[in-house]
Amino acid sequence: MSRLTLFSVAAIALMMFPTQQARAQAVLPSAPVAKKIVQDVQIVLKGAVKLDENRIRSQLSTRVGQPFSNEAVERDIRALYSTGAVENLDINAVDVPGGVKVIVEIVGRGGIAEINFIGNTAIDNSRLRKDIAVKVGDPVDDIKLSAAQQKIVEMYEKKGFSDVIASYDITPSAREGFSTVTFKIDEGARGIIHDIRFEGNTAIKSRVLRGKIKSQEHHIWNLWGKKGKLSNQDLQEDIKKIEQAFQDEGYVYAKVTEVRREPVSSKQMDLVYVINEGAKYDVSGVKISGNTIFTTEVLMQGIKTEPGFPYVGSFIKADEKMVQDYYGSRGYADARVETSILETGAGQVAVAYNITEGTKSYISKVNISGNSVTKDEVIRRELPFAPGEELNTVKIEAGKNRLQNLNYFSSVDMRNTPTTAPGYKDVDINVQEQSTGTVNFGAGFSSIDSITGFIQVTQTNFDIRDWKDFRGGGQRFNANIRAGALRRDVTISWTEPWFLGRELALTVEAFYHNLYYLSNFFNQTNVGVSSGLRKRLGEHSYIESTYTLQQVRIDSIASGASALIAQEAGSYIQSKIDTNFVHDTRDSVFITRSGHKIEAGILLSGLGGDVPVYGGNIGGQQYFNLPGDTILSFEGMFRVVNSWNNKRVPIFERQFLGGANNLRGFTYRHAGPKDATGEPIGGLTSIYASSEFSVPVHITANTEKSPRVVFFGDVGTISGASGATTGNGSIYSDAGIGLRLFLPVGPIRVDYAVPISKDATSGSGRFQFNMGYKF
Repeated sequence: MSRLTLFSVAAIALMMFPTQQARAQAVLPSAPVAKKIVQDVQIVLKGAVKLDENRIRSQLSTRVGQPFSNEAVERDIRALYSTGAVENLDINAVDVPGGVKVIVEIVGRGGIAEINFIGNTAIDNSRLRKDIAVKVGDPVDDIKLSAAQQKIVEMYEKKGFSDVIASYDITPSAREGFSTVTFKIDEGARGIIHDIRFEGNTAIKSRVLRGKIKSQEHHIWNLWGKKGKLSNQDLQEDIKKIEQAFQDEGYVYAKVTEVRREPVSSKQMDLVYVINEGAKYDVSGVKISGNTIFTTEVLMQGIKTEPGFPYVGSFIKADEKMVQDYYGSRGYADARVETSILETGAGQVAVAYNITEGTKSYISKVNISGNSVTKDEVIRRELPFAPGEELNTVKIEAGKNRLQNLNYFSSVDMRNTPTTAPGYKDVDINVQEQSTGTVNFGAGFSSIDSITGFIQVTQTNFDIRDWKDFRGGGQRFNANIRAGALRRDVTISWTEPWFLGRELALTVEAFYHNLYYLSNFFNQTNVGVSSGLRKRLGEHSYIESTYTLQQVRIDSIASGASALIAQEAGSYIQSKIDTNFVHDTRDSVFITRSGHKIEAGILLSGLGGDVPVYGGNIGGQQYFNLPGDTILSFEGMFRVVNSWNNKRVPIFERQFLGGANNLRGFTYRHAGPKDATGEPIGGLTSIYASSEFSVPVHITANTEKSPRVVFFGDVGTISGASGATTGNGSIYSDAGIGLRLFLPVGPIRVDYAVPISKDATSGSGRFQFNMGYKF
């Protein structure tokens, strides 16, 4: 090769080498830049409008201890602006030792200057303004505006406008710093349900399906509310319930393929659910896979789906929940279950549960937001979990239910969020406050005390230490005035459910009772105070002890009263303690279908005062839910009372039977010992038993509101009456029929009973009428 050629090759190589080296350096991976850790998040509120700092923090994904990122800041900006409460916003990060301090500067949007409505013809502006919770002058709050939007939809749905759509816009007002809120309403068509039909169903009768769905035909008595009016939300729930009903009968692939709306008139329509049942299947096998932490044998013990039995859709859901709860209750909050249904032959399917276990987690912090009224401690004391414990999803769900059952909040959102610490998560709780104070007034009637009017003031989230608002402390205050032809009552009570920081309920009450209905021969007045403690013992039991100091006055003795009644006249000072143990497993105190209530108690009176008596009681109730939603129940109670010094037990501590609450074939207190005038004088020992068979009358789709016909029998006796001319130790019994109605004004009980075993003063039959539930 010539010198010129060699020189040329060398020159070209030297020229290319830096370029190739640069390219090689360009493709080398750069070392990751370590993200700075957020050391502090400071909220700076500017302007005259004050926002809730806790709510602002709940919207932020940028949190102390987590890496700082611009992406998180962008998400936070969008989240805060979306609340509608922010007029201007700036988020900056400042370097500090160990990371950055994030400063969030916010200018709050002013109040609402004007509320407008567009598109409403069926409901006028004044009615809409009255019923929504948002008012002129309120701060712009996206949560409250969304609730108002939903309220508008509900108002239209009650009128039968199932397709209504509501939205709202927030625009600047002519008043600087204020906003105008405009609700836009698309009413859609009105739908009144004339008839409901089903097509394609052979395995389940239409009558049974009609009893499972929420939608129902419109009747002449459906003047108010949503009954008989089309609701898209109800339709979606109906579809799920219908499909579930068929899947529970083994029809794995049953579907509601169509819901037709067939017009009957300009306002009315027929609703037709079209069903494709598919084939019926049995289970050929059950398999669990993906589990490494717990054995298949252990998990299979809780599986309800079994080979060789018909497929039941609700069993599948129960199995999924069981597995997820089993893992979740042991710290595996991210465990998931996927179910596969595979056909294995004619009429046969195999069920496979595939588990993704996740990793075990512990609770780092419990963050609470949204509670502008209720104190943090009131919420935290209801939580069955605490930082440092395993993240138990079952306990978290129980805590959520406890908070909802307080009825302090319209919504409770509880979720777990990852932290920078491996294996630890925060539990974030966001609540939305609701009104907890009520003022009620009205009238009631019973066959015992006739017509009474009442006024009641209640605050269920009371705080006796907050002299400004008296709210947020988790206490209960109640003031009740009741007056009628046969009674006068005034009671004021206060309850602290966590006395001395423990789950121990303290109740203090002052009362005045003028009880004319007890007798035609005398009046009885009770005035006093009481203080009681109640302690829960496990899930179903509690023990309660109450001390009462009262004056009992017996006066206005009628001229025709016997000597037995006349000797009761006078004023008594009573100091007594009542202690009761209760074990209650009833599924509901309203319409009880199953479970029992057992109670036992003692009475000690005479530790001061001039009523030296003692006594005790034991009894209970038992309920059985039988086919056809019929209910069989039994109830019984034994009571005894006596004097410490063998003196006369005053009439207000003696035992009586008769009336709407026990022996229904007899006048109140008249099933027992009487004097020569036929006036009840009571006894020292009483025992009674009742049985009742309840049958529903399905004229509404809501089984909880359906009337019920009851057949019953009662029996009882009272003994230990001194000076009685009739009824001492005699057996009294009756049998009858009753009706239970569940109306908007409350539940009504009507019974008619005929005495079987009776005395000469008993009538031939008696109606008993009462409003309210029997607890």
